[in-house]
Amino acid sequence: MIGGLALISKVSVWLAALLLAMVGTAAAGTLEGLVKDLQPVPGYVVLPVQDEYLIDLDATKDLVVGDLFNVVQAGEKIIHPVTGKVIGTLDTSKGVLQVTRIKDGFSHTKAISSHSAIKRGDSIRRYSGLRAAFWDYTGKAEGFFSSLKAALPALNWQDFAAAQAEKPARPGAATTAADLLVVATRDGITVRDANFKVVRAYPLPAELQPAVSAPLQAAAPVAPATPYRLEAPARPVASPYGVQYDISMPGFQTLGALGFSAVMADFVRFRNEQLMAVTDGTIIKLYKAGEKMVPVAEFQPATMPQVFALHWWQPAAGELYLAVSAWKENSLTSTVYRYENQTFTPVGKHLPYSLGSFDRDGDGRRELLLAQTFDNESFWGTIVRELQLRNGELETRDLDFELPRRFTVGGSLMADLDGDRKPETVFIRNGLLYVYSGTKQRYKSPKMMGGSLSGIIFEEQPDARETETHTVSFEVPPIAVDLDHDGSVELLTVASESSFMSAPGITPNIGKSWLAVVKFRDGMFVKGTLGEELDLPLQGLTLDQQRVLMVATQPGSVFGKNGDSQLLVFPLVK
Repeated sequence: MIGGLALISKVSVWLAALLLAMVGTAAAGTLEGLVKDLQPVPGYVVLPVQDEYLIDLDATKDLVVGDLFNVVQAGEKIIHPVTGKVIGTLDTSKGVLQVTRIKDGFSHTKAISSHSAIKRGDSIRRYSGLRAAFWDYTGKAEGFFSSLKAALPALNWQDFAAAQAEKPARPGAATTAADLLVVATRDGITVRDANFKVVRAYPLPAELQPAVSAPLQAAAPVAPATPYRLEAPARPVASPYGVQYDISMPGFQTLGALGFSAVMADFVRFRNEQLMAVTDGTIIKLYKAGEKMVPVAEFQPATMPQVFALHWWQPAAGELYLAVSAWKENSLTSTVYRYENQTFTPVGKHLPYSLGSFDRDGDGRRELLLAQTFDNESFWGTIVRELQLRNGELETRDLDFELPRRFTVGGSLMADLDGDRKPETVFIRNGLLYVYSGTKQRYKSPKMMGGSLSGIIFEEQPDARETETHTVSFEVPPIAVDLDHDGSVELLTVASESSFMSAPGITPNIGKSWLAVVKFRDGMFVKGTLGEELDLPLQGLTLDQQRVLMVATQPGSVFGKNGDSQLLVFPLVK
């Protein structure tokens, strides 16, 4: 491999500009984004730590989790025979590193291939000298590949025809010699590692999209934009809850790292900004989640050693509160904080309830705050009251509507799903998702709904000599979104291989997580999935300006400490 990274970068940028002018504006956005994100970036190995390597690059260099680095072994200098100047070096590769966590000032990486010992001070280059292949499932992308290859000469591209002969019949993991895959399907273009994990994702350029035919005598009606496609099941589904359908969408992107293992997060749109409150059970952090993730505030709630739930509450327009629920000495304790000028001020302390906030009237503002009592067997008591602010103090009042007996203020939502202008009550409990109209059950999902790191162990009779021990998980609330722009909302919720924990707060029993969709259609509720599976639990979820935002957590030790979390983004492709 020949060095001269600065020269390569300049040539790459010039070629990219030239090629974008040639291919036109239809492909410019995607090609420009790919070229920008895959530009070579130099750095160094700072320190080997156990089975990882710290590098001297972070998010300020546009790094994301999954990015690949070539570890460079400097070789013989190449000297110009006339000028005598060094024009490059014959470098070789010592191995490939992949970013696993991004911190402030440095990042964690793991070696996914190693040809010789990697050590402190080794030179690294992002997306330079790596073996790359382009898999085309559109049948139209050869020209796009040629432009991409010319704009990114630092990658060692496999021949287009050879790559198509090697690729599997359907997109998926396969044996390949490539370190990096660029995959074009009808859903978009994704950058993936050798294990087929998504690193970056882009919309499909217009010239690669399938042609749409219409009758000559009349223009075809314009269908609403949708991020998914419906697929007929292979055989009739023997389920009282209707047929299943699939939703597909390109992979996720990483907006930033949180710096700790988040066990719960909640989002709110306030004064034209997307705010995210997130906790590891001890500290609460506040971020703005726009094009970048910006830290705003941080505090540790007094006398609340194990926070398990956060809920934004807006009792009136222009006001914002954060309801924090925690577990202390085998009892519930909650505090409501007023948020103003980047400061949290308590207005109600030591409330003996679990709290949850709801948008019952469908105006986009969670104006209703509910408080649920504790039950020493199931945790969730049958008494639920409303909390209201009176002269700066919190007061309880009885509800003027009915709730199902198994209702939980955690992992729950109120939204009009069937279009009758009356909100249904949705909640996740013990791995099942329920939909009720008042006290009438409308839908009960199969298992695998939910899956959270937030949970506790409690004793039925803590003062007794012998007592039963119970566990409870606190699920991420579903959200109601009109994904297909048909005027009615769908449920978007977290699902997982296992929707309960073997030891809440200690070891999550979660193999894979994904996003599930439940839609009311043709008089019944049907379910599907959104996006790809993740190997991490999901601890927060929202939709913001055609982006699905979610918090994915990688626990550290068996006690859930010293891990990290990422804020992931799914762009909804129209």
